[in-house]
Amino acid sequence: MISVQKALQLVLNEAKSFWNENVLLENALGKILAEDIKADRNYPPFNRATMDGYAFLSTDVTEKGISEFSVAGELFAGYQFDKKVNTGECIKIMTGSAAPAGLDCIVQVELSTEIGNKIKFSGEIKPWKNIAREGEDCKKDNIILKEGIKLSPVEIGALAALGKKTIRVKSSPKVAILSTGDELVPVGEEVTPYQIRDSNAYALQAFFQSSGIQVTRREIVSDSPDSLKKVLGEIVDFDIVVLSGGVSMGAADYVPAALLSVGIEKVFHKIKLKPGKPLWFGKGSSGGVFFGLPGNPLSCQVCFKLFIEPYVRKCFGLDNQNLQSYPVLQERVKKVQLDEYFPVKLDNSQLEILQFNGSGDVTSALGSTGIALHPIGKGDVMIGDELIYVPWQFL
Repeated sequence: MISVQKALQLVLNEAKSFWNENVLLENALGKILAEDIKADRNYPPFNRATMDGYAFLSTDVTEKGISEFSVAGELFAGYQFDKKVNTGECIKIMTGSAAPAGLDCIVQVELSTEIGNKIKFSGEIKPWKNIAREGEDCKKDNIILKEGIKLSPVEIGALAALGKKTIRVKSSPKVAILSTGDELVPVGEEVTPYQIRDSNAYALQAFFQSSGIQVTRREIVSDSPDSLKKVLGEIVDFDIVVLSGGVSMGAADYVPAALLSVGIEKVFHKIKLKPGKPLWFGKGSSGGVFFGLPGNPLSCQVCFKLFIEPYVRKCFGLDNQNLQSYPVLQERVKKVQLDEYFPVKLDNSQLEILQFNGSGDVTSALGSTGIALHPIGKGDVMIGDELIYVPWQFL
């Protein structure tokens, strides 16, 4: 067996850059940006009113002592005020409107009082009050978004404001998820007392989707060498293939031999990890990588976070996650001389250790925000000891 750190390095050694593609903005959520985005003009593109109120020249008050103003007109967002505004005049202006040239102060409606056909203002009068000046957010050709960031709703909104109908992103690799085992039944179908539903495929697919990747193929394969060889032969040129189950030492654990039979080169098999000790990793002649994960739900999820996600991040050119350590609220006995990962809940910068019934417990990760590491060389964990925390969320 090799260490977790050695296994991760061997996985990362196989990382490659995925190609790029242009996508419509509405399809870009979760994708990795493959270009720097520059501002197409100044933002705001004009001196923008930030309040509903009245616009006028501040020196009419501060230097000329004018206390009451005549209203020369009104201006709504999206329109231009064409008339000249004279000394002692103001215009009624709506939020988002372009303040006419020469007017540098807006007093909000609630601080304005009508006296006959005149308007009187209260509060401080100063230049650029309630006006966002042209270019104060960013200037034309400034880089607004840098290549390599994951696009969230916030970035999507900014791209729309910049007029980017299509953008260049990292393409999604061809990914296959194979769940192995005669005991597995598709979700939604009837199960016997001795069968289980294929939950791993959905968890793995969701993990990929959280990193902006859509799974190309997903299916259940029976515990049969011939069935495995047939399906693997059809996807041998995929970029990422993930199998769950069938990688340990049981009589029906055919995955390692089946992978070798279709030309996949083994890089390692078994690591000093709990859960996830039987992990198998190999590479194909076309550059794809193959992960054989244990079939227990928590094992599957832990292996994805520790190995598959870092591989994806490196392929996308993303920085490694900056993992933090936090103090634990409970004691934990060291069970085996392996790196142990277990579900925890991060709250107020402290880790609550959650109870579960082993890696086969389908509810083991519920309520957790991530997993914590009890290192191979550390004895029992005491209250207040700091452990490395790996969040479930793709950051």
